[in-house]
Amino acid sequence: MKITFEIGDRIEMTHIKSAMGRKLSERKYGSQVLDYDGARTAKIAMPIYENRVVPLEVGDDYNLCFFTNSGLYQCVGKIRKRYAENKMYVMDVLFLTELKKYQRRKFYRLDCMFPIKYRLISDVEKTLRERLYTGQVESPEEKKRCEQMLEDIPKDWEEGTISDLSGGGMRFHGRQDLEKGCLIEVMLPLSLQSGIVPLTFLMQVIACVHYEGSRIAYEIRGEFKNVKDAEREIVIKYVFEEQRRRMRKE
Repeated sequence: MKITFEIGDRIEMTHIKSAMGRKLSERKYGSQVLDYDGARTAKIAMPIYENRVVPLEVGDDYNLCFFTNSGLYQCVGKIRKRYAENKMYVMDVLFLTELKKYQRRKFYRLDCMFPIKYRLISDVEKTLRERLYTGQVESPEEKKRCEQMLEDIPKDWEEGTISDLSGGGMRFHGRQDLEKGCLIEVMLPLSLQSGIVPLTFLMQVIACVHYEGSRIAYEIRGEFKNVKDAEREIVIKYVFEEQRRRMRKE
């Protein structure tokens, strides 16, 4: 098998076959490459879900998606053994198929919880933003006017609590009933090893669910829009760092 990943690369695991005929898990689990024998067996970290180690069943098959410097690769692997090593829970996985390049636009989602701020974007503000982003301005003067109009729009921020995050979007809880398809702005204070990095994203709401009698009121899911590559990389870096931190803690 041609090596296309490195020690430390992250893996996303999807359950595709149970050796005992049990129901397949619908969750996607995050792991990490710890060692590789150069042939068909890799040592990987036991996945963690909601801050707990998940003891995946020996003999089960999983689709493995490797996040590498050269892109995404996938293969099917079978869990051969699980054990503790250096105070860390690990598994030996046998590759059943060859690694192949995987093209997709989804991102690994990290369960997390910290406060955020968000606000609804009005139709007027949305139009101004679209004109500036797509270059639909006839002159530098018109561009300046649009930018000033955006700056003058009142910004009423609401408080929320994030529950999961990825490079493509997020899920959070708040007190507003937001319509599907509406545009909001979110402020994310991401805690990286280098320090707190405050980011601001536009997000389109995919779903908003009401919880009757709950203090959190609404669960909102959405995807980021018009994100710069450098900003998306910061989010992905945060997800990777937090996942590794949790693995070391366990």
